[in-house]
Amino acid sequence: MKSIFDINGFISKSLGFSDGLWLLIAAIVFALLCLCFVLAVRDGRVKGRSMFLETGWTALWYFGLLALSLFTCWPFGDKQALWTPSRPALVWCVAAVVIFVLYFIYFQKRKKRSADKVSATAIRRSAAGSGAAKYCYALLFAGMLVAALVCAMRVVAGDSIFHLLVPMCTVVLTLLLFYLTRWRFWFFLGSVLVLAYAVLMVQHVLAETNFAYTPLLAMIPLYLSSILPMGALAFIRQK
Repeated sequence: MKSIFDINGFISKSLGFSDGLWLLIAAIVFALLCLCFVLAVRDGRVKGRSMFLETGWTALWYFGLLALSLFTCWPFGDKQALWTPSRPALVWCVAAVVIFVLYFIYFQKRKKRSADKVSATAIRRSAAGSGAAKYCYALLFAGMLVAALVCAMRVVAGDSIFHLLVPMCTVVLTLLLFYLTRWRFWFFLGSVLVLAYAVLMVQHVLAETNFAYTPLLAMIPLYLSSILPMGALAFIRQK
C-alpha cells in the first residue's frame, strides 16, 4: 500500500517551525482549552465531575488498547515479538473495525443515558437534547485532556506530538469559533477536519510500516472522542 499524503510532513515543512516553537504552540493550545472548559462550565454546558469521569474512561480506552497492542511490537527474550501475525493488514483492519464499533456503541449508550437522566427530571421537551449535549461536551474535553497528557509523555520521551497537536488545535479553534458566533456548523466542520486528518495520518503510518505499528490502534478511540461528540453537537440544539 502506498501513502496517499504525508499530512504531518506537509504541515511541518510548510510552517517550518522549530521544536521549541511547536512546544510553545502546544502550551498555548492547552491554555486555550482550559479557557474553553471554564466558559463551558460557566454557561452550564458541562460539569467538572462529568468531565473528569469521562477522562478516566477515555484514559482506560487509550492506555488499555495501547497495552494490548504493544504485545505485537515489543521484543521479548530473543528480541522477537510475543505474537507476530502472518497477515498484519487483515489483523489491523479487523481490530480497527471492532474498536470503532465498540466505541461507537459506548458513545451512543453514554449519550442516551445522559439524555434520559436529564429529561426524567425536566418538563421541557428539549431537556433530552440538553443532556446529550452535556455528555458530548464532557467527552470532548475529556478526550482533549487525555491527548494533552499523552503529548506531555511524548515530549518527555522525545517523540513527535503532531498526531495529537493537530486535532487539539482543531478542537480548540472549533470551540472558540462556536463561542463567538453560536453557529453549530463549526462543530460539523471541526469533526470533518479531525476525521480527514486522522485518516490521512493513519494511512501514511500504516503504509510506511506495512501495518506493523499496532499501537496506532489506541489512537482510534482518542480521535473518536473528539470526532463523535463534535459531530453530534452540530445537530443538537443548545441554549
